[in-house]
Amino acid sequence: MAFAIGIDVGTTNLKVALVRDDATRVGAAQRPLAIVRGADTAEQDAAAVWEALVDAVAEVTAAHPAEARDVAALAVCSQYSSIVPVDVDARPVAPMLMWQDQRGTDHSFAIMARHEDAFSTFAERHGIPPIGSGLSLGHILYLQLDRPDVHAATAAYVEAMDYVTARLTGRIAASQHTSFMVQCCDNRALGATAYDELLVELAGVDPTRLPPLVRVDAEIGSLLPDVARAVGLPESVMVYAPANDTAGVAVAAGALRPGRAGLAIGTTSVLVDGVADFRTDLEHQILSMPGPEVDRYVVCAENGLGGKVVEHVLERFVYAHDALGDHRVGTSFAQLDSVLDATDPGAGGVLFLPWLNGSLAPVASGSVRGGFVNMSLETERADLVRAVVEGVAHNLAWLLPHVEAFTGERIDEIVFVGGAARSRAWCRVLADVIGRPIAPLADPEGGAARAMALLALRRHGVLDDADLDRAASGVTATYEPDSARHEHYAYRQVQFEAAHAALLPISEALKP
Repeated sequence: MAFAIGIDVGTTNLKVALVRDDATRVGAAQRPLAIVRGADTAEQDAAAVWEALVDAVAEVTAAHPAEARDVAALAVCSQYSSIVPVDVDARPVAPMLMWQDQRGTDHSFAIMARHEDAFSTFAERHGIPPIGSGLSLGHILYLQLDRPDVHAATAAYVEAMDYVTARLTGRIAASQHTSFMVQCCDNRALGATAYDELLVELAGVDPTRLPPLVRVDAEIGSLLPDVARAVGLPESVMVYAPANDTAGVAVAAGALRPGRAGLAIGTTSVLVDGVADFRTDLEHQILSMPGPEVDRYVVCAENGLGGKVVEHVLERFVYAHDALGDHRVGTSFAQLDSVLDATDPGAGGVLFLPWLNGSLAPVASGSVRGGFVNMSLETERADLVRAVVEGVAHNLAWLLPHVEAFTGERIDEIVFVGGAARSRAWCRVLADVIGRPIAPLADPEGGAARAMALLALRRHGVLDDADLDRAASGVTATYEPDSARHEHYAYRQVQFEAAHAALLPISEALKP
């Protein structure tokens, strides 16, 4: 009997799973992660992230000491496009610049101003042109050019998952997969273990500060002795190359299997699939990136804010604490299923547009803003809550056909990952709006951490590909779309998509 540890470093939470080789999650823990936000900035204390990880793993191993002694492997996934500048010992020399941080966008656009063919070269070789807007390349250029003090102290600029892995093992490294948002690899072929010299030259990045590349499935090393003692694991535990959380969702959902996609609704909504070759749809913001295995690309379609929108409406409007009164409750999502059960499809005619921070795929705009449309004197508070959940689903329904056109394959089933998948009523709304079966993962909140533990066991030789596919994508139920409700939602879908084009000039005119 073998065990593995999987770690998922999210934007606002860190999750740890102790998993047996039969895919059973034996133990779990999580810790909140704080973000310091400004108008166009978002930072996280990387040292605090590490401390939270050590504390969470130690909690799990202390609760399961016998199983902890038999842990053989470990792997990490994390949110990405978030850069940590580290010294030679992998200690952070400045805060992590999060994916919401816009600094460096000016330097990214300067690349295209300097080189007239930079847009096409980056798009052709990497998949994404140098547009900044929170991408890691922009973060690195900001630190290199605007923070020379930080740059001088930096040995390497690493993504969150590579930072954590380096702290575990003492080895600073990245892969073609984890460095995707650094935009310095030629992704037309898989298996790259070197940066593309032309992309590095065009970007103007200091190549001495880029971490060395390893295979996407490489052994990074065993645990450092002091780390092993702190977390309660054997020093012999092998730590494998990490992955980003999109790939974690793909593994958890079995989304690399034909006909199946993964859906994660956390802060954002992400639809994940797989393809065998390199391709990019810049018009609709859909791309393929090197996956966590050497023979497959992961299709990533970031749909924009998802669960965060529902949370925002519940906490700021329904259960708010302000001059109008204190309406706070213990858990803002506790009554969501009851509200969805008690309201009719269509939310009394109200349509919610979830673009509270701009839109992403399938039509990107940093300017557009959303809200409620078609309210009347008959509109009730419960209708507004239902409209928000439906609006997130309509946004995904807008994206789905573009992903299918991108891959050339129909998606017959969507495996639902993330905390929202615990809501049976939310699953039903998604199925009815999108018109495809929705299958929530058995352990949706800890799905990515569990998947990384299973992937570590696969790389360690304990599981094979078939074992991994069966184990990672276990679901509890399947919610089939109701044809009558889907027809009703399909009519509203047309107006939802039309609202984006109609609102865009208004949002741009009202922008401060």
